[in-house]
Amino acid sequence: MSIRITTVESGTIAEELGIKPGDELLTMNGEPIHDELDFKFYTPGETLEVELYLSGAHTILEIEKEHDEEIGFAVQPMKMTACGNDCVFCFVDQNPQGLRKALYFRDGDYRFSHLYGNFNTMTNVGPKSLERIVRQRLMPQYVSVHSTDLEVRTKLMRLRKDDHILDKLHYLAENDIWMHTQIVLCPGINDGASLAKTIDDIYGLGPAVQTMAIVPVGLTSHRGTLTELKQVDKAYARKMIEYIFDLQKKFRKERGMNWLYLSDEWFLVAEMETPPEEWYDGFPQLENGVGMVRDFIEETRREVASLKTSRRLDAPRRLTLATATLASGFMRRDIVPLLETIPNLEVDLEVVVNKLYGPDVTVTGLLSGQCFENHFHSRAVTDLLLLPPNVLNEDDVFLDDETPLGLKRKLNDRPMAIFHGSWEEVLHYIDHPEAEMFDAKKMKLPVMN
Repeated sequence: MSIRITTVESGTIAEELGIKPGDELLTMNGEPIHDELDFKFYTPGETLEVELYLSGAHTILEIEKEHDEEIGFAVQPMKMTACGNDCVFCFVDQNPQGLRKALYFRDGDYRFSHLYGNFNTMTNVGPKSLERIVRQRLMPQYVSVHSTDLEVRTKLMRLRKDDHILDKLHYLAENDIWMHTQIVLCPGINDGASLAKTIDDIYGLGPAVQTMAIVPVGLTSHRGTLTELKQVDKAYARKMIEYIFDLQKKFRKERGMNWLYLSDEWFLVAEMETPPEEWYDGFPQLENGVGMVRDFIEETRREVASLKTSRRLDAPRRLTLATATLASGFMRRDIVPLLETIPNLEVDLEVVVNKLYGPDVTVTGLLSGQCFENHFHSRAVTDLLLLPPNVLNEDDVFLDDETPLGLKRKLNDRPMAIFHGSWEEVLHYIDHPEAEMFDAKKMKLPVMN
């Protein structure tokens, strides 16, 4: 087995040795190299034996270097392993037709879990992969547990056989691999006794499992003949919050932290304020939607307090904030009043309904370019239309492949921006509409003019 070398940096050991893009790496110090993680793990050291195909010829090179000195070449990127399950709630199955190919891929790769915080079920992780996680210290791992009750787990994830999830997590825990876990909660399936067992089983693995989060199932209008599932409603959310708050008293007493957390959707659906900052213990699962609302409110509060004394708008300005149904409550209650304490600033809040996935999908991150176009094409133009940042992927494209520039043109070139965390930058732009474009890397606010 070999892995292709993609680039070679000039002035490096690799260039001096005649290594070129297209050559194939086989082993390092006798260990086979399967991917980027293997390459990075075996590179440190003062002496390396590298086996490769150099210009097609089988070659073994002895390399002496400083311990942390780079060799100077990169290998081909990893291909993500697909998930080994067919969960009844899988969001991929609920996508409408016509989206980009990547949105129909079910990812389940422990390597990307370590690198990027992707949750995976560990179903397709065998003994060799578990040993590799321990040997290479690939942590933290982000694990979707859902249920430790085999009967429930089989029904929920459509397992063909017992995947021994607790045995795998126990092995990782006893080898001090840090983990963050989650449960996607489907009312009537993995709640009740199943939920209690799952929480107890995972907590019992000890401090290596650093946190657990509970996220409500997300359902779209494109389920078709898929298994009928129940949506979390206000009454159910309130009961869940009460149940988890009681459990947290025990966990905090024993571990000095809540350990078990609810994602923001529970509080928004329950029409309750999210807990204070200290409830989140440093926001260890922020990217999983646990504490994003509270973090945003407190960051806005701190920045606005500073802006009121250090920044004034040159003239009265009107800002339009776009959001989705679920976030509209706290945006209207907490964010709009804060911003309107800034002299000369008026704020409109526009709640955009999801046209792509259906009105029952109320989270901001699943709004598409078409959703914004449908909502704003006949709305009055203000000094700036500000869209939330999580509507774009890493390539700055909406779910339906629309771009901010394309959307802006469809909205008759109205002033539009994507918010990236600084109200001061928003005020600067709204005060200088003649500016052509911010430096996105420097200002963190890609404004499309």
